[in-house]
Amino acid sequence: MDGVELTVTILKESLGVPVGTEVPRDRPQRFIMVDLDGDESSPLLLRPRIALTCWGKTDKDARSIALSALDALQEASEDHPYLSDAALETMSREEWSRNGQGRYLALINLTINTDE
Repeated sequence: MDGVELTVTILKESLGVPVGTEVPRDRPQRFIMVDLDGDESSPLLLRPRIALTCWGKTDKDARSIALSALDALQEASEDHPYLSDAALETMSREEWSRNGQGRYLALINLTINTDE
């Protein structure tokens, strides 16, 4: 079970915002990049820290996307067979991009039960 892959799948199914693990050359105005920022896993529990970089049309839109992504992961943890928790560690506004779009970074700690 891969935390990044699981996060991408959940967000793609839950949000109307493009999601990926790399920034595309022609990045849409609204986009979420998912990356592994840290890991405190054990043999029975995967504990990845996932970084979500969220772009939006405005600063407010980027923050809204980050909050919606967090909500989607927390809701999924209620009934997903492997994801048992999604806790926000921190969320911060990143500097404006050159074209005036907003960008937020959210670090989310996931707890994933292994299938062993």
